[in-house]
Amino acid sequence: MTAPDVLALDFDGVLCDGMREYFEASRRTHLRVWPKEPPPRADVFPAFRALRPVILSGWEMPLLLRAIARGCSEAAILRSWDAVRDELVRSEALPGVDLVRVLQRALDAVRREWIAADRDDWLSHNVPYCGLDELRRVVGEPEHALVVTTKEGEFARLVLDAWNVRLAGIQGKEAGTHKCENLRALIADFETARGRRPTLWFVEDRLETLQHVTTHPDLADVQLFLATWGYNTEEARTAARKSGRVHLLELDRFRQAPSTWR
Repeated sequence: MTAPDVLALDFDGVLCDGMREYFEASRRTHLRVWPKEPPPRADVFPAFRALRPVILSGWEMPLLLRAIARGCSEAAILRSWDAVRDELVRSEALPGVDLVRVLQRALDAVRREWIAADRDDWLSHNVPYCGLDELRRVVGEPEHALVVTTKEGEFARLVLDAWNVRLAGIQGKEAGTHKCENLRALIADFETARGRRPTLWFVEDRLETLQHVTTHPDLADVQLFLATWGYNTEEARTAARKSGRVHLLELDRFRQAPSTWR
């Protein structure tokens, strides 16, 4: 098995374990959005870590912290996070769409202020899942390796630059597209440059994202990998095993470089 022409990698939960950063940024965002309330206590971190797999977009993390602090059961959050999240949004003084926007802006602002005040401290809260030499080998094997993430690209770029990990590109939240559109753009760019369709592999830690890719016939040849070390559950990994399309990828195999994955 050879490496793909194009390797698309999610950032959070695939390359970077930012759990401590998510938690602290979410606590600071909670304090900014609800200044009259005490920030969630540090001792709820284990629950936050356990429940992180329910999160789709970053703005949900302060709401997850709020749900935990308010005593919502872990079982209820795992079973029906969408309903818990939407009820929290509806119960706030601001209309739901406005609260979402406030949380999005506040979370990004908190990160930027943290970086401006102490970049090294912020960077220390973002930890690679494997050795940096191993990671450089992974991204160096394909012709093009890129990050496709719902995080602001500027934050992923700061971390990767600090790690001295060079990629062909970083497509972040600012691109404003679903990851399927990111994959289509990568295919189109390669076809324009090389005159043929590339082999494209996509590594993601959220099963729902990979399942969405499988619903698009024009992406049927994209090889899909679920990062088992990322922010997903045993239930998601079991579903991936049964899918027939999604390959489970263990960290030990990931760090050996793409040509060994299949």
